[in-house]
Amino acid sequence: MVAGAPDDPGVYALWEHDEVIYYGHARGGSATIQSCLRQHLEGGNACTSRATHYGWEISANPPARELELQREFEKAHRRLPRCNSNSR
Repeated sequence: MVAGAPDDPGVYALWEHDEVIYYGHARGGSATIQSCLRQHLEGGNACTSRATHYGWEISANPPARELELQREFEKAHRRLPRCNSNSR
């Protein structure tokens, strides 16, 4: 299903069953939503390699949108998604 993801810049969320476990971004160029998702699928990150599904959003400013999504999650859950908490 990753083949259906766009070759565009944007943000993506990884879920493990019904839990968001990671928010990431793809700046564009060689780092597209599809290429970033492939890296996670291929085990580039032990935590995110357990993801069961994903979602994405094309964005003009992927880093800012990722931060916004993380802040919304943190406000709602009083923590970051578990695979993001190791990246700060």
